[in-house]
Amino acid sequence: MEYPKMLYLGSTTSHQNEIAQNAEHEAELRELGFVDFADLEDEVNQMMGSAVGGASSEDFKNAYVPVEQFDAVSEDLVQKELQLSVAQTERDQFKAENDELKAQLNIEREANLQLQQIIDSFEPEPTQAQTIAPDYNALTADQLRTLLDEKGIKYLARDDKPTLIGLLTQPAKKE
Repeated sequence: MEYPKMLYLGSTTSHQNEIAQNAEHEAELRELGFVDFADLEDEVNQMMGSAVGGASSEDFKNAYVPVEQFDAVSEDLVQKELQLSVAQTERDQFKAENDELKAQLNIEREANLQLQQIIDSFEPEPTQAQTIAPDYNALTADQLRTLLDEKGIKYLARDDKPTLIGLLTQPAKKE
């Protein structure tokens, strides 16, 4: 026999197929009821094989459920439906509360942004005095004199380095 081989289960109009890869696999599929396509029955022949009304009272002996068992299952179903209803109501309440909290959070975020803008408007802009002061001790006397000239501060030619640093660091005099 050649493999792979297609086998079928069902009828000629409605069937399931499976591919047998080897003889062992084919044997397993045939045990499950798979056959060659030519061996499939058509819908009419399948219906005739299981004739309607062919069942006996013996077949239905265990098909009925006692009333007590039915009532117990019915009561259990009612309890489960009640529990489901309560759980759905709680879920809906939690969802509504969560939505309210989200809305409140968004309102508070907006208020926070507005307050931050107000706070930012009161912060003074940094001035030259607030900027980091240079280390004048690391500069030479000539460099200090250049800085004094740039700032328009008067000094004497004989002033030494500590005097020049003192002139740069003293508060500006207003005339």
